[in-house]
Amino acid sequence: MRSGLGWRSLDPREATADVHSLPLESLRTVIENARCAEARRVALIRLGDEGLMEQAALSDPAPLVRRRMVRELHHIDILQKIADEDPDDSVRAEAGKRLGQL
Repeated sequence: MRSGLGWRSLDPREATADVHSLPLESLRTVIENARCAEARRVALIRLGDEGLMEQAALSDPAPLVRRRMVRELHHIDILQKIADEDPDDSVRAEAGKRLGQL
């Protein structure tokens, strides 16, 4: 049962379905305000803004988002910082893997 909250929903299926239907100019609002990590992740990928991806990789509260954004980064200094300092083992490992690809 859908709540009708769209991207504001905590349900990942409802939130991401709404994010996929939004125009690109609305995605920054989702990135800044969505309670569902999956909605933020999808909005970041759809928007493709490298600066926002870097910011999310460094500071999003959800490891799911940080880990996925690491895969998109190209700046070695930022990746090294994440590999050294992120509180989540899987995010640090992903950053190390990405560094090896560059």
